[in-house]
Amino acid sequence: MSSLLQLLPFFEAVARLGSFTQAANQLGVTPPAVSQNIQALETRLGVRLFNRTSRSVRLSDEGRLFYQRVAPAMGQIEGAADDVRTLHGRPSGLLRITLPQLAASLLVMPHLAEFQALYPEVQLELFTDDHFSDLVLDNFDAGIRMHAMLPKDMIAVPIDNGQRRMIIATPGYLAKYGTPLTPQALYEHNCLRYRFPVSGKFEPWYFRQDDGLLMLEFSGGQIFNEDRLIKDAALAGLGITQRFSGTVQRELNSGQLVEILADYGSDFPGFFIYFPASRHMPLKLRVFVDFMREKRAQQSSSQDAITAS
Repeated sequence: MSSLLQLLPFFEAVARLGSFTQAANQLGVTPPAVSQNIQALETRLGVRLFNRTSRSVRLSDEGRLFYQRVAPAMGQIEGAADDVRTLHGRPSGLLRITLPQLAASLLVMPHLAEFQALYPEVQLELFTDDHFSDLVLDNFDAGIRMHAMLPKDMIAVPIDNGQRRMIIATPGYLAKYGTPLTPQALYEHNCLRYRFPVSGKFEPWYFRQDDGLLMLEFSGGQIFNEDRLIKDAALAGLGITQRFSGTVQRELNSGQLVEILADYGSDFPGFFIYFPASRHMPLKLRVFVDFMREKRAQQSSSQDAITAS
């Protein structure tokens, strides 16, 4: 019979991933093995931990309470293992980062191969989610968000040099419907909008004006909750949108998209990696933070060189 401690990793993985199959893949076992261990744990505790249907696996009320107590403890056990590995000077283990898709595509994915080559024993899990996860409860080592969205009780380290928002459209759309010359003129156009998944609110558009920011909201025939789909719609000539420059740079260089209202473009402070101030910083996280800071410094050097030339 398995001990309680032996059963807990199966419970933590299913609770976090919401899937027996995904938990099995992560743990390197079969889905039936995961199911058997969950059943053994439920029998030992005398409660049902998950509500199962053919389409979903969700924590029961008892399971949610148990997970709230177990997840931090599992994190401490992982931290202890990391401390032991650190004695040998090599970062290793699973490093879980929650971040929006935008940050993943702009900041992490371009350098992922280099990071894995430097630290092959670190297993990096990128959980792209535009919701705001609880780092401790959801067993994440760190998160990446914009500064204005950071929890107050976290240590935050900048990992980029700011993001510029620009108004873009295809040349074909502008030839057909005209080019707006002021932000207010956008009210006469079809604006491709983003709706926040959690709040259900529309993302406002920001414009630089008189040393401050002007915030406006527009209407349009299409609404999205994913940045990539908004860009696809803009490329199809469906309307005008405001996006971060890094997400559309390739299309701007090729001429598929053009910037309008450039004098009104607004700058944002950019993304930060954050983690609990009270939690011991494992070596695997420390090297990731240092790596991202180095990439930020390289970006600054490149920008300075371009400016000097």
